[in-house]
Amino acid sequence: MTSREQTASGPVATGPDSPGPTGGQPGSGSRSAPARRARGRPPRISREQIVAAARGLGPRDLTMQAVADALGVTRKALHYYVGDREGLLTLVVVDSFERQLGGVELPAGDDWRAVLRAYAVALRDGLVRIGVVTDFQRVRGLGTSAALALADRVLDALLAAGLDPDTARHGLTAASNIAQSAAQTLIGQTDSGMHRHRAETEAALRELPGDTYPALRRVLAAAPGQGGTPEREAADRRADAETQFAFELDLLISGLERLLASADGR
Repeated sequence: MTSREQTASGPVATGPDSPGPTGGQPGSGSRSAPARRARGRPPRISREQIVAAARGLGPRDLTMQAVADALGVTRKALHYYVGDREGLLTLVVVDSFERQLGGVELPAGDDWRAVLRAYAVALRDGLVRIGVVTDFQRVRGLGTSAALALADRVLDALLAAGLDPDTARHGLTAASNIAQSAAQTLIGQTDSGMHRHRAETEAALRELPGDTYPALRRVLAAAPGQGGTPEREAADRRADAETQFAFELDLLISGLERLLASADGR
């Protein structure tokens, strides 16, 4: 690992602090000037220090100034290393994602279906836990060691099952996309358990004549979460989100099974 890591908006120092320049003034004899930081350079702080300070703050309190205060530096000094709040959030998301997935163990057997399903569940749950501060574009393709280890295990299982490298890659990508979509659904739910998009759709339909979009109205009317107490409706809607997640995984696994069967028949 190098002594500096590069974020999207600026470098993050990870190595030990380097001494400032020393040396005597011309004609001043053997006395040397005290060590000092290069002119204009802010105090050196590490990625670990920044993340540790951010962990101690609640999501809504996570500001550049709050982290700078916790580190005992100026906001300008923090800005030098993370760029802006977006860069700060990226560090926090990567750290949290790594810690969430670090303890996940996928099935050790040769059942690729179980491995693929466990991977999708672990990824979804990890994203949900960091969802308060997550912009999902930040987590696409994150190269954290935990995420890489899980991806490698899934690919190994798919290749061992007989899929070619391209199909194995497509299968892993599909599982990742399903997991991210499921996480977004859960994070986007209101207190009533309804996803904001569905709530907006139903609100729009109420403003239109009752005979418009009949198929859409029929499907929404039959969806879970209609009638009953508010608590029951919310529980039904959350259960439906889990059903949708399982449905999409089943479709993916069925499709991969058909591809394997076709390959065996050649």
